[in-house]
Amino acid sequence: MRRLTVTPRRIAIAIVVATSTSIGVGYAASLGLGSSQLHAWSQTLTKGTCNQTSTTADDTYVQQALPTSTAGGTATTLTISPVAAAQDYAFIKFNLSGCSIPTTGGADSAVLTVRVTTAGSDTISLFPVTSSWSSSTLNWNGVSSLTIGSTATGTFSASTTGSKTVTVTADVDAAIKAGTLWGWELRATSGTAIVAIGASENGTSTNRPSMTLNYEK
Repeated sequence: MRRLTVTPRRIAIAIVVATSTSIGVGYAASLGLGSSQLHAWSQTLTKGTCNQTSTTADDTYVQQALPTSTAGGTATTLTISPVAAAQDYAFIKFNLSGCSIPTTGGADSAVLTVRVTTAGSDTISLFPVTSSWSSSTLNWNGVSSLTIGSTATGTFSASTTGSKTVTVTADVDAAIKAGTLWGWELRATSGTAIVAIGASENGTSTNRPSMTLNYEK
């Protein structure tokens, strides 16, 4: 009788084939490792879209020349200035509570839209804010107490008027998991002009900031 000899090479090949087969079966669902076997199960994710408009927005701008002023919280436009000793920063945030996304959910995509109403040859950068602020109380002196990221989330050119978009998915995803979205500081990182964007109080609805969020939960 002919005997079958199982060599280490054949064992290795068998393991590879078996592993590939198991992964192929579970790819369409999810893989889980039990005490003695590999098993698969399905998971249903709820997808949705939440459009954030001026009704859920809070925004302001602060002025280096007027360090204690909070007037920017009621302004119809937000100025952004790179002028030395007279810089202006804008701040925008949205209230995500109406989206009803649990902290176990996440952002698939998030795009912030602002409208430049006064153009200038500036690059505007968005920096994530991760501490609490309110348009009714924030002033230039108060900015130093905020936690603001040192790396810009994105930029846009203010050289022409009109709508500008910035992808902010990572910031919004992190905010969902933290339970709060504290928004962004908008600052001119190049250029010499004073520019303006529409605020949530602007009389023209298309000038107001908005954000489109696609999520899963």
